[in-house]
Amino acid sequence: MITEAGEKSKHAFIHAAGKLFAEHGIERVRLSEIATLAGVDACMINYYFGGRDGLVQAVIEDALSKWHRNDIQKYCEENSALLETRDGQCIFITGLVECVFSTLSNNGNEDPATSMLLQLLQHPHPLRQKIVERHIRPGMRFFSDIFRRISGNDDFETAFCWYLFLICPKYLCSACPGMIDLFHPQGAVSESFDRRLQHFTTKLLLSGLGLA
Repeated sequence: MITEAGEKSKHAFIHAAGKLFAEHGIERVRLSEIATLAGVDACMINYYFGGRDGLVQAVIEDALSKWHRNDIQKYCEENSALLETRDGQCIFITGLVECVFSTLSNNGNEDPATSMLLQLLQHPHPLRQKIVERHIRPGMRFFSDIFRRISGNDDFETAFCWYLFLICPKYLCSACPGMIDLFHPQGAVSESFDRRLQHFTTKLLLSGLGLA
């Protein structure tokens, strides 16, 4: 049985590994570097996680648990009555975009494990397909159902396009902030960029539903 101190050490490993994985990539980080940042002896990684693969899995599960504790599902459940009217649908979609942006936020206050997870989805890591099947595709179907319910359009490809416009703008900025800064005419986005991106994303989604 792991003691309270042991749980703190496990969390320190997960937090340190997530930070380093997000900064350098999973394959480029040594266990000794993780242990140094965590302030815990490296031999304890085997004790708590069974080795490197177990630690990687723990970091991913930690990041996914934060995604599932977000307010998106709760928001949708508590505000489903808004879908009954056109004005309510506009309010619902605006709030949904706000929840998505908050969940995918990468503003420096976020746990780095989430940034690592966003980057992991871009590379052919063995765990990527498992994450997609267990966590990404169910969400895609959920949001596609919202599209079909509001628009009355049962075409899956159209619903998928709408889903991409909901997820991808903020996902791209969170997963690839350096690339976004590189493309920006002034070399870096301003403090108001995120707010403007959310505004335009909302307008595009409402237009795609015939609500604009």
